[in-house]
Amino acid sequence: MNVQRTDRFSMAELTGRTGVPASTVHHYVRRGLLPPPLRVSAKHFLYGPEHVDSLRVIRHLRRRQRLPLARIAEMLPEILADGAEGFEAPVPDGDDPGTSTVAERILEVAIEAFGQHSYGEVSVADLCAGANIAKGTFYRHFDSKGQVFVRAADKVVLQSLARFREALEQGPQPPDPQEAGTACAAALRPGLPVLLELAKRAMLNEPNYVNEARAAFRMLVADMGDILRPGDAENRALAGMVILDAIAQVFRGLVGGGGDPEFPGS
Repeated sequence: MNVQRTDRFSMAELTGRTGVPASTVHHYVRRGLLPPPLRVSAKHFLYGPEHVDSLRVIRHLRRRQRLPLARIAEMLPEILADGAEGFEAPVPDGDDPGTSTVAERILEVAIEAFGQHSYGEVSVADLCAGANIAKGTFYRHFDSKGQVFVRAADKVVLQSLARFREALEQGPQPPDPQEAGTACAAALRPGLPVLLELAKRAMLNEPNYVNEARAAFRMLVADMGDILRPGDAENRALAGMVILDAIAQVFRGLVGGGGDPEFPGS
């Protein structure tokens, strides 16, 4: 795509337009999901509309279809060749409700609510009160509490992956498995109650959640494996072991057995 230099903009503007963190953008560039930016100096790169379009499609495939990055990499060129106009605009991932859409604000409230209470203890009225909206507004964005819960779990997975990726990028490559487990524990800890609630409902064989849980956890394992060992056929098995070690660290911290830096004195 030939884009004039005047259409170029900084990483700060790209993240502002899309809500995608800089660390995630860098990862997508390394994976080949985004075209290389225009380099104007040793530490200064410029991006363009093609990056925004690609991020829009990636966001849609991640959130709506919950596809792992490896599958998205296969699909993306053909989708972009046909045009990305049919895909929703990206929305911020940040915690500031003032910069989020109403749907994103509801999801942030849902993550907090489902992280503190069981599914049955949270009502649509609670979510509306937390997001400061009327029920009519809620139902313009979501069909039910169950749909919000599933979308909130998806968002937790994406947030956890972003935290894990950022933590590992600051350390040696390839990462040490023990250090990866500690980084994974820190990445999962904020949203782990939501993921455990989803797992519980799936294990109770509730039909609406079995497939949803399977898709969410498969995406977590597939993408975490790709972060740990890109292109390695055994990376999912490694990711599974790291996730199990991370969850064990969190629970050891809860009972004072050590292992989770999030719990003082553990």
